[in-house]
Amino acid sequence: MSLPIRRLRPLAFLALSSILLPTTAVRASELISEIDFTNDIVPIFTKLGCNGGGCHGKSTGRGGFKLSLFGYEPQLDYQEIVHGSRGRRLFQGNSKRSLLLLKPIMAVPHGGGLRMKTSAPEYQLLLRWISNETPWGKDDAPRIESLHVEPSQIELARGSKSNLKVTAVYSNGKHRDVTRLTKFKSNDPSIVLIDEHGKLASQNRTGQAAVVAQYQGQAVVCQVLSPAEKTSEVDQRLAEFQRANKIDEFVIEKLKRLRIPPSEPSDDATFLRRTTVKISGRIPTREEVKIYSADDSKDKRQRLINRLLDSPGYADHFAQKWCDVLRIKRRGQNDRTYGTTAFHRWMRNSIASNRPYDDIVRDIITATGNVAANPPAQWYAEVRYLDRYVDDTAQVFLGLRIGCARCHHHPFESYSQNDYYGLAAFFGRGDRKGGSGVAERRSNEAVFIKASGSVKNPATGLVVLPHGLGSQGLEIPEYADPRQNLVDWMTASDNPYFAKAFVNRMWAHFFGRGIVDPMDDLRVTNPASNQELLDWLAEQFIENRFDMKSTIRLICSSNTYQLSANADQWNEMDYVGHARFYPQRLSAEVLLDAIDQATEVSTRYSGLPTGTRAVQLPDEGYSNEFLRIFGRPPRESACECERSPSPSLSQSLFVMNNSFVTSKMTGNNGLAARLAKDKRPHSERVTEMFLTVLSRNPEKWETDEAIKYLGEEADAKKAYGNLLWALMNTKEFYYVR
Repeated sequence: MSLPIRRLRPLAFLALSSILLPTTAVRASELISEIDFTNDIVPIFTKLGCNGGGCHGKSTGRGGFKLSLFGYEPQLDYQEIVHGSRGRRLFQGNSKRSLLLLKPIMAVPHGGGLRMKTSAPEYQLLLRWISNETPWGKDDAPRIESLHVEPSQIELARGSKSNLKVTAVYSNGKHRDVTRLTKFKSNDPSIVLIDEHGKLASQNRTGQAAVVAQYQGQAVVCQVLSPAEKTSEVDQRLAEFQRANKIDEFVIEKLKRLRIPPSEPSDDATFLRRTTVKISGRIPTREEVKIYSADDSKDKRQRLINRLLDSPGYADHFAQKWCDVLRIKRRGQNDRTYGTTAFHRWMRNSIASNRPYDDIVRDIITATGNVAANPPAQWYAEVRYLDRYVDDTAQVFLGLRIGCARCHHHPFESYSQNDYYGLAAFFGRGDRKGGSGVAERRSNEAVFIKASGSVKNPATGLVVLPHGLGSQGLEIPEYADPRQNLVDWMTASDNPYFAKAFVNRMWAHFFGRGIVDPMDDLRVTNPASNQELLDWLAEQFIENRFDMKSTIRLICSSNTYQLSANADQWNEMDYVGHARFYPQRLSAEVLLDAIDQATEVSTRYSGLPTGTRAVQLPDEGYSNEFLRIFGRPPRESACECERSPSPSLSQSLFVMNNSFVTSKMTGNNGLAARLAKDKRPHSERVTEMFLTVLSRNPEKWETDEAIKYLGEEADAKKAYGNLLWALMNTKEFYYVR
């Protein structure tokens, strides 16, 4: 028989005071009457994982029991728990026999397994809540306004431990220790672990990590640094690092705290190849390598950066990059080729002329008419529906993934459904007319703006005024284009997302990972590896009036970018701090162009002029098996993650066996055949092959080995073809280092 409620009160007070009481004292006799469903009960379900997306919080619920995701709609949760399924989850006559308690302790079968024990304070609180006739609480009860974690930054020696404390601040000004009911997660368990009680334990690895604490729709982050042991050699290397610009200052300060020394600067050949690939989307020519290696001027690297930024390859490479994420796609319909080609040409010309980034974005988002008169309107041919307008605009231009807020409160941020439809309302007056084809495949439509139009929040049925995230609703005059107001908000100097999203995307392009990674997922719970650096780059971008070349020049001129990729015992495990350059595989298009350039045999694309490079292709319709296998994106998503940089078995087999590649190496008009006929000494021909394929002169031992092999083969063409194949199948060819 269960204990009388009056005997439970003192026991419960002792067990639960740390998680139930605000800092001001509350008498034990008042405790039960003050249980509030939103403040006291809902957090239990979040802590135990019951209302997560993989359990009862998913859209269809689980096992006939549905809770709002992470408890963002407590009224619905209360209705479901107390009154749902005709009240079968609660047993007022004997609270301990309630299904709400029996299932999580596995007294009856439960698909979610054991979630708590009867001795747990969470169990005792639920028991008391049921025994007290499941009160909702007062309608004017204080609600959480902010969450704080102490410490917010901490340095932990490897193998050491510490504790976090999480405090909720309520609308009545009171503070409450909610550590026990907070959900914790480390973004890198190899550096630091965190248990359910907020106990930190650093691992035996140097680096930085973030611990996210979530409670009642609020999230805060504790930055954890786990520095290496202090050594004189590391200190000396850190002190000797030369700073070329402020980027280096931010990077070296973080490395000093971690006691991770930077690698040595890259050599000229490596820098030439790396920078030519990353800016112009191609490998250097033989002549470029010779000229650059012979140049002994001190500013040769800066002049190279400027020359590449002014080259046609820069516009080609970055036009393709933007057309990927903007989903410029013909979808197999030739009628759309005019539009995709026109958009690609417009984007390329905009980049070549260095138009300010904010102007380019404004032209795309506010486009009207058809592509014949206004190429940016092609974006609306692919991004056709209200949710895509919002999702793609936020992800591409603001670096935010807010798609989940379309159906429910964003699980990791403060964005609500109302915020989502506030952005959607900016597109509420847009419409199309004319064109041909059906649904997703229509072409030659004209985009126009109606005199009026509104968007409703489907959850409330109420019209939502257009507003940016965290901004007030706007009354837009009749016949005005609300999208102009959207771009005004986006490009304002105090917008917290627009400039950061761009500079972070550029950083990811050149370094292989963003300061915030993934690059298009800026949020509190995905903190930057170097927030000060990100803030400064964004400020510079705004001050330079959204000059894209200026940001790229700043990044490539830094000594951080110019570091070697060679790792040592102190920085080999660094993947975040940029103590070295992280090798990156060539993209599918750049790799195919590199193969064409190395073999001197061009790939032909139907309907395009001879000599067209893969990085110049205007849409996904111009393709081949090589591009598909090596990860060219199909442009179905606005996420750069759609492009796959990972090596695979199919890629290796394709290069080794497919005639598409092997014929380029063995053909009668390629590099191998030409060198086989050449009468110069083998040493000169070997040097030319290295310059062509690897953008550098061979080492002496490489020349000696090659000459020895060539001298042993009777068939010169076959021998040079095999040597070419060997060089092209090295990591040095496939990667920028």
